[in-house]
Amino acid sequence: MSSIKLSLLAGAFAMSAAMPALAGEFDPAPAPLAFDILFGTKIASEYNLRSVSQTRGRPAIQSYAEVNFSNGIYAGIWTSNVDFQGTNPYAEFDYYGGVRHSFGKLSLDGGYVYMDYLGEDPGHQLDFWKIYGIAKYAFSEDLTIGANVYWTSSFIGYNGIDGTHSSVFGRLALPDFGLPRDIGTYVSAELGRQWVSDDFAPDYTFWNAGVGFTYKSMTLDLRYTGADLSGSECAAFIGQRGSCGDRYMMSLSFDTSLSKLR
Repeated sequence: MSSIKLSLLAGAFAMSAAMPALAGEFDPAPAPLAFDILFGTKIASEYNLRSVSQTRGRPAIQSYAEVNFSNGIYAGIWTSNVDFQGTNPYAEFDYYGGVRHSFGKLSLDGGYVYMDYLGEDPGHQLDFWKIYGIAKYAFSEDLTIGANVYWTSSFIGYNGIDGTHSSVFGRLALPDFGLPRDIGTYVSAELGRQWVSDDFAPDYTFWNAGVGFTYKSMTLDLRYTGADLSGSECAAFIGQRGSCGDRYMMSLSFDTSLSKLR
């Protein structure tokens, strides 16, 4: 605490000894929370997962809520509408939790996620789990680069089928370019690959790159994505040939937390 703050506190205590405090004279700052709640929502031109559309190219509405504790433990729920053939679910709910910690410029994150699909045809069960690890390094205030890996032994509900996907990614904040105050810009990109055991689904490489604009709690993201899946491989993987081609996407999201609203 600075010497100025200490002097002010000492003066306040001295005055309280000389006269009674009156209600409403002092409004103390909120005490720090032992936890924080993050939440947000997104409207997107489609729900695209590793360069494969989960909504047959149609719009998606997505939301999440997450509890973060001061010791780094977190847990949350994320949801989106889906639309793909084969088993015909209409929604996806992801329940996840893990631990995040920062060590200077390095951030590490490890956890577990369970993906629950609603509305599947009778006899078809897509629900499955993954464990994951994520590492990010902030080279500067503007540039962050990272990598991740996800693994399951129950790929889209089939026990004994291993599924792994991993990617490297980066984000670079750009100069303001004379834009109005509070508007930020960035570019970001990702390159990854998915592997599935026993030739259950095709292995493939995916990528995306885009530019975003931020204003307070809102983000507008414009992105291009693609994969090296053929039409027949796409049909084998997701149930329709047209969900894996190169495409442009747009999303508008709102993200905030309880601590920012206090």
